[in-house]
Amino acid sequence: MNLYQLITKEIKYEDESRRVIVSLRVLYLIVFFAFLLDNVWAGKDLLFTYPVRIIVFFLALIALFIYTYSSRTKPALILFVVYMFLWTIFMIPCIGWSAGMQNYIIMILMLSFFATHTKLSFKISLAAFVLLVRIVMIWVYGGAKSAIEISPATDKLLQVTNISAVYLGIIFLSYFYSKKDNQEEGKLIQYNVRLKNEASTDQLTGLWNRRRAYEFLKGLYEDPEVHFITIAMGDIDFFKKVNDTYGHDAGDMVLKNVADTMKSACRSDTFLARWGGEEFLLIFPNCNGDDAFVALQRIRLAIEKSTTEVNETAINVTMTFGLTEADMREKIDVSIKAADSMLYIGKQNGRNQVVY
Repeated sequence: MNLYQLITKEIKYEDESRRVIVSLRVLYLIVFFAFLLDNVWAGKDLLFTYPVRIIVFFLALIALFIYTYSSRTKPALILFVVYMFLWTIFMIPCIGWSAGMQNYIIMILMLSFFATHTKLSFKISLAAFVLLVRIVMIWVYGGAKSAIEISPATDKLLQVTNISAVYLGIIFLSYFYSKKDNQEEGKLIQYNVRLKNEASTDQLTGLWNRRRAYEFLKGLYEDPEVHFITIAMGDIDFFKKVNDTYGHDAGDMVLKNVADTMKSACRSDTFLARWGGEEFLLIFPNCNGDDAFVALQRIRLAIEKSTTEVNETAINVTMTFGLTEADMREKIDVSIKAADSMLYIGKQNGRNQVVY
């Protein structure tokens, strides 16, 4: 069994929080290795001066780690807190205040908020108690020297070891308990984006729908960087005949093919939407009517050359477009109606053309 499997091994009680037990195991390991390094840096004098204290705390640490495999969450959590308080209080006189043992209390504070499913008032009370203990430690042990001879270099090693252990514990707890929330929030954001896209997208063609087109135009009208807008309304010629002759499924395939052809032929900054039925709306930001006319002619020719294959039958259609430069002093509907009027003229004059 490797270290990861040892830490993440299932707990005995299925109705208990596995996250709390796993977090305790990780913290015990962090404390164990920090304690081990403290003894290495302090040397044999520490063990010879306080043999019972050192051995008892080491054995208790190992026993409490093993206990997490058979304990319920609450007693395991309480025992960890008690151990950390006692370990900190009894070790500060041994290696001195500057070694930073008192900083381990921060991990207890973190656990009080992350690992306990209690009312906020209880968590705040527990945090206040932890703060009180920390203040008492400053009052009682602040500036205390180590009971054994420790060189300045060793003192720095002890500081680095303990502050690193505390930071590792804080980083682990922050990541471990926020990971699930961040994942859920990420899923929620993705879900909201998907809902928004679905609400703004035409299901058949994948193009934007009328609602999104209005939103886009409104944004352009309010954008000070946009100085003119050209709008085109396009309609598939004799589309009713396609439905009557080949059926509505074939009509849907023609609509999708026309949409794909327009997307391929459009410039990257052109906004394309299905307006309804066989009608499509094209918006050209910061593009004058002459340039939009050239672009529409290219799109129209691409559609004329495109073929929709339906049950080994080739269906060809054409499109008529009405084009107008939007008057940004008028309402959006005015410009759309102007483009629609140009489209109507094109229909009356023979179809398959761009009227500007």
